[in-house]
Parts: sequence; structure tokens; C-alpha cells
Amino acid sequence: MYQVADDGDAGASGARARTIRSPDDAEQVAAEWMRHFGFDDARCTAPGTDGGVDVRSRDAVAQVKAQLTPVGRPELQALYGVARSEGCRPLFFSLMSYTAAALAWADEVGMALFRFDHAGMVEAVNLAAEGLLVAAGGPRALQPPAWPVRLSDRAGRAAIARERRGLLVAERVALAGLGWIWVQLVRLDYTVPTRRAVAHRAATLAFDLVSGAPFPQPGDEPTATGGNDGGWETVGEEGPLPATMESAAVLRQITDTWEKLESVTRPAVVERYRAALEHLGVPWEALTVSPSAGERVLAPVFVGLLEHRRDSRVVVCSGINGASLSDLASHLTSRLPGALEEIVGRVRAV
Repeated sequence: MYQVADDGDAGASGARARTIRSPDDAEQVAAEWMRHFGFDDARCTAPGTDGGVDVRSRDAVAQVKAQLTPVGRPELQALYGVARSEGCRPLFFSLMSYTAAALAWADEVGMALFRFDHAGMVEAVNLAAEGLLVAAGGPRALQPPAWPVRLSDRAGRAAIARERRGLLVAERVALAGLGWIWVQLVRLDYTVPTRRAVAHRAATLAFDLVSGAPFPQPGDEPTATGGNDGGWETVGEEGPLPATMESAAVLRQITDTWEKLESVTRPAVVERYRAALEHLGVPWEALTVSPSAGERVLAPVFVGLLEHRRDSRVVVCSGINGASLSDLASHLTSRLPGALEEIVGRVRAV
């Protein structure tokens, strides 16, 4: 989530801190953020005459939803149609998340999607929205929330060294560094059977946005970064490892596997898909699932390059608890040698 400090000059600093108590408040916050993004003439439309547009400027139109259900693709398409007819850029702001179909469609057409909370905090849901935030952010904007580094440099290097293989000649640690990756949080709503009926449950899952693999969550919550509490630091010259997956693709891992599960009957195949879903974090006993995208956070990782004769491979360990991230490591190894330059520029040697 992002929020710009209120110094009494909304035009210079961006959206002011504003508690959202009504749909009108939500529209005012969206208008302030649009002005911060460079749409200086953004204003809320008059009640009853919006035609699906809640905030309008010369170059952009926005719709604001404060409903308690995820926004679907039809709502995005309606706004997109208005924007196309007027030659404007469409932006969508929602209190809740977006469905997987809505996220996928928005990514295809480049529509910026945002989420806001009742404190007026705004989060970029996809890359189009993230581009607007980054371009307008500057030094006054808070960085995304992050899990702090819990391992020392020495412990991180030791965790990488433990990943070495080899009977007679062990692999050599050619590189060890601390970096950051983007992690997508996913809210999973699901149902489970009970003695009398069906019960609804909810869980929070996490996936790294480099490989799309499940990310082990620590016990504590991610905290706002950019402060002076020492809990977060920028490492590497070029920031975190770049996200290569959209939020929609992360959600599709769950929905596509679930659809395959529902289409098969052979016990062995059913068990295989159940195991795949369990690996993604879906409980074995789930009867229905409904994933939705949450916020993106930063997670620290120790990245190492191990060499053995002519072969090289990447290993990655969590900077929070030292857990091995084998799926992410395999993904980066498959991209060698091209990934090496990217890694070197985005980690701090330890």
C-alpha cells in the first residue's frame, strides 16, 4: 500500500490522509490520487450523471467501487468502453479485490487497477497501476510493506553453503548475496464439509512473482518500509528482482488446477491434482475455492551461485528463516547465464 504524506499541499504531495466513511469519500480519494498521477484536472462527477464514471479528467476516467464483493470483468469492460469512446485512459479503484478473470482482462488491455482501504491507502494491483505509482511516487511516497531480514549475513551465507552438493568435490560458492523479491498475497475463500452442512473458511497464501511458486510465510505481518526503524534496507543497485508474473497468472495456478480436478474421476488422477493444490496451499478437504489477489509485499532472500566444474546453479534461501526456496532456485537456474547479470545487479554481497 502507498500513501503520500499530508503537508497541506495535495497538489505537491499527492493524496491526503482521508478516512473513508462513504462512497463519496472513496471518490474524493480517487480524485486526489489521479491528480497526484498527473491528471491535474481530475474531479468527481455529479451524483446520478456519471454514466459509470465517478472521476473524470481531460485525459483519464475512473470508476470507484466501495462494494464488499470482488470486481468482475464486466465492470472493467464497461469503463474501458467509455474510455475508448472518449480517448481517455481508464483507471479503476476498488475497496475489495478483483476476480481472476478481471485481472487477466485488465492486463491484456493495460487498464490500471488499484485497491484502497478505509484509511485512504492505495495499492497497485497490476503492473499498469504500479507504473503510475512509481512514476508519481518520488521520495515522499512510502515503499511497499516488507518482511524484515531476520538472518545475519553470516547465517545467510551458511544457509547457501548448506545447499552444496558433491561426494568427492563439493560445489564452490561463487556468489552469495542478499536481495529482495516481490511476493503476491492471495486471499483464499473456500468451503469445507462439516457434520451438518458446509462451512466457509478463509486463508492467506503467498507466491513469489519471479517463479510463481508458493512462498513460506513468516509468523509476523509485513510492515511499512522506508522508515528509520532499521527493519528494511535497499540492497543492490537496481532494486528487487523484477516480477515476471502478473497477479492473474498466480490466481490461475489455483483456478486452473481446481477446474482440472473437477473434470476427472479416476482416483489416481484426482489424488495427483489434490496434491498439486495442496502444494499451492489449498486445504485437502476443500469443496470449493475462490482466490482473490491481495497486496504485494517485499521479501528478503539470500541468493547464491554454486559452481561444480563446468556446471552452475542458483540456490535461494529465505532471509527471514533460512528456508530453502527450491522452486525459485530452479527457475533462476533455468535462465542462466542471462539471469546472472540480473542477480549481480540486485543483490548485496555477503
